[in-house]
Amino acid sequence: MKKWILFAASLCLVAVIAACGSNNAKTENTSSGVSEPNTAAPEVVIKAKSWEFEEAEYKIKAGEAVNLTLESTDGVHGIEISKTDVKIGNNKTQTVTLEAGEYEISCNVPCGNGHRNMKTKLIVS
Repeated sequence: MKKWILFAASLCLVAVIAACGSNNAKTENTSSGVSEPNTAAPEVVIKAKSWEFEEAEYKIKAGEAVNLTLESTDGVHGIEISKTDVKIGNNKTQTVTLEAGEYEISCNVPCGNGHRNMKTKLIVS
């Protein structure tokens, strides 16, 4: 019995150590123009609250680096932008450069009953 407890404790310790490891590589995806926040780029704040975004649509310029910031004013939310690899966590910022078009922004963190309908548009022109 003691061997199994020691084995389980060792296994938990290994899992904790593995989860706490760091990845120092800079994240950049050139296909959708995603990178770490750029202090020189203009900022667009996307505000999220219980099952809705503050604006029906957000607008940015095509080909221009923009800092997209997700600000959750009620609950925990995350977003992803359709047709891209852009995913932004709760109260985080990411610099994006997108081609012209209309994209759908949706909440990617289950946030309650209205989660499925939590969508807005991103107009890139």
